[in-house]
Amino acid sequence: MAVADGLAAEQVRAFAEVFGDPASARHVLDLAGFPAHLHPWEAPSGLLFWASVSRSLANGVLADGYVRLLTAARSLYPDNPQFSSDTLPEAEDGAPPGPVAWNVPGRLPRFVGRDDLLGQLHGALAESSRVALVALDGMGGVGKTALAVEYAHRYADSFDVVWWVPSERAELVERALAELAGSLGLPEGAGADGVWSALRAVRSWLVVFDNVEDVAAVQRFRPVSAGGRVVVTSRDRTVRDLAAAWVEVPTLDRAASVDLLTSRTAGRDRTAADRAAADRVAGLLGDLPLAVEQAAGYLGQTGMPAGEYATLLETQPGVMAGRGRLVDRPEVTVANLWGLSVQRLGGEYPAAVELLELCAWCDAEPIPLDLFASRAGQWPAPRRRWGRRGRGFAGLRAAVEDPAVWSETVGALVRYSLARRDGDTLVVHRLVAAATRQAMPDRRASEYLGVLARLLRAGLPGDVWNPAGWPAWRVLLPHALTVAEHARSRRGQVFDDGSWLADRAATYLQDHGQLLAAIDLFERTLTDRERALGADHPETLASRNNLAYAYLTVGRVEEAINLFERTLTDRERVLGADHPETLFSRSNLGGAYETAGRVEEAIDLFGRALADQERVLGADHLETLALRSALAGAYWAAGRVEEAIDLFERALADQERVLGADHPSTLLSRHDLAGAYATAGQLEEAIGLFERTLTDQERVLGADHPSTLLSRHNLAGAYATAGRAEEAIDLFERTVVDAERVLGEGHPFLATVRADLEGATLGPPEKPQPPIDHQP
Repeated sequence: MAVADGLAAEQVRAFAEVFGDPASARHVLDLAGFPAHLHPWEAPSGLLFWASVSRSLANGVLADGYVRLLTAARSLYPDNPQFSSDTLPEAEDGAPPGPVAWNVPGRLPRFVGRDDLLGQLHGALAESSRVALVALDGMGGVGKTALAVEYAHRYADSFDVVWWVPSERAELVERALAELAGSLGLPEGAGADGVWSALRAVRSWLVVFDNVEDVAAVQRFRPVSAGGRVVVTSRDRTVRDLAAAWVEVPTLDRAASVDLLTSRTAGRDRTAADRAAADRVAGLLGDLPLAVEQAAGYLGQTGMPAGEYATLLETQPGVMAGRGRLVDRPEVTVANLWGLSVQRLGGEYPAAVELLELCAWCDAEPIPLDLFASRAGQWPAPRRRWGRRGRGFAGLRAAVEDPAVWSETVGALVRYSLARRDGDTLVVHRLVAAATRQAMPDRRASEYLGVLARLLRAGLPGDVWNPAGWPAWRVLLPHALTVAEHARSRRGQVFDDGSWLADRAATYLQDHGQLLAAIDLFERTLTDRERALGADHPETLASRNNLAYAYLTVGRVEEAINLFERTLTDRERVLGADHPETLFSRSNLGGAYETAGRVEEAIDLFGRALADQERVLGADHLETLALRSALAGAYWAAGRVEEAIDLFERALADQERVLGADHPSTLLSRHDLAGAYATAGQLEEAIGLFERTLTDQERVLGADHPSTLLSRHNLAGAYATAGRAEEAIDLFERTVVDAERVLGEGHPFLATVRADLEGATLGPPEKPQPPIDHQP
């Protein structure tokens, strides 16, 4: 038997057919000894009458009630096979044997990673005896429907009626619900209201309204009896207002995504390397169940390796969003999943669609809302544009200027599950973004990308060395990189703003120790500017200069010198000998000569450049102050320590006066002066200055900044030279650990620190240990 001592669904139908009138029903129940006061005469149909009797038997109201009822029926109709207790009839159409009415779609063959959510849903529906309506909400493709289907199948035996109502189109909801009438034995034409009223007499039932787009279409269909349960799935978060409880359905966890991918590629993707490739695919899909399932289907159908598919996702996400089909839902793909939601959103909140189309060009990381709201001056003036929604950002421009309207606009995206709000940030799933970009005409895409690039450029300080701007860079860096990549193929101001973002982002990465990433970005930016602007354009020359400096930082000295020399020659020809950029090139080349050991050439070039900068820019210009310190460093490298100390002290005093004691350039000069003291044998002064500088750098720059690591290393070296071995070893060890984490294996600074740590364990050096005089 399917459920305790209750009847199977086919047996319920047989009793309703044979004992469908009150007299015959009473007669057979009396023969079975069924309590008269429990006869469910309120049932609106014979089918529901006998379903209620079956539920009572399952609840144990009559000892051996199942056998006694079948015996009574068989005594009256001995030839009816449905009244035999020996064989349980098979359920039809894949329906579980419990419910008498059932139309739920088939369950997914690979339902993974959702047991916790099933537990939450079951708990919400079963935690009390009162009527219950539970909402399942979340973005499109996240698996709300699959969760509801699995719940219905798993707990089918708990219900007499389980009915599935497709609800995407509001005008068809009532018709789908009315189709339940026949299964309940109700007269033709009972309609949705008649069905809903009849459910009052059913002791245990479940109705699922799936994929509700218009909450108003299901608002009146609340549970009408203590045994009634309603589940509503929707992307619209306002469905929670209808519910006694709700369950927000998130994306899959990574392990479940990988399992789903590999389960569809039997015999493949089973090695560690292939699982790593599947992990990469899952990450690019944002662990969205529909996308992962679609990708798994595509891999299974084409035999394509997961790694190759991941590469296509990286380069053509919009195209790949339409590839692959689900066997049970061939019409649904990631590419068309959110179209209806965007269409409805545009009808209610056009500004919200404009915001979505801007966010679509951002990274998948959280987007600060003040990127849009605090920069009204960067929006283009309203003007007539193309397209059915084209209004030149008129709606969004007005929204950001009115806090109440802005809040409603952001809330509309969240309500339709097209974005998620987290405090003062907005998160758009990477596949929602890709589908949105793919749907935009090229001209519209270029305009939106251009506005976003302009907003980012306005929000990010060009002086990436100033710690005051680092909070903005930390938050906006992923978006700057993503927008810069999108802008590479564009023209005009969009390209200019994008390449500026790329150049500044590369410089920020370099200053924070991410040198290989910085070099890669500098090289791409230079290539793009040479192609789009020409070899002699000032921005192209700036890119060449910045790439040369990055090469110098990682020890590619000859390449750096060649680029610096070429850039200086071109800047003198294009910009003139006294142009500030030309002056900076001259000092940069001097620095490269010094690093290469060509110290006398460096001193000569620094000296001439310093005189020119004092004449052209002034003695207190930021670059002049930095160059004065650089010349002092060259004296130091040449062994002219007293001259170096004199110039370092002058440079430091000027920087403290002009820039302040906490400016990064001031801190660097103080560090260099401490190094010169150490070289001169003034260890106590050196150690004191190193300690003060390190404390200030940790406070101003952070404990992991490359300049801070450099000071920590050199302080350890000064301790070693002074015979303070334990302190030296402790600080060297800490620096090794931090450098491994921040700079990574293979960085030349890390090799130096390890060698110095090994030396410190052997005892005090025979001669003073020279400090490193450049940032890693």
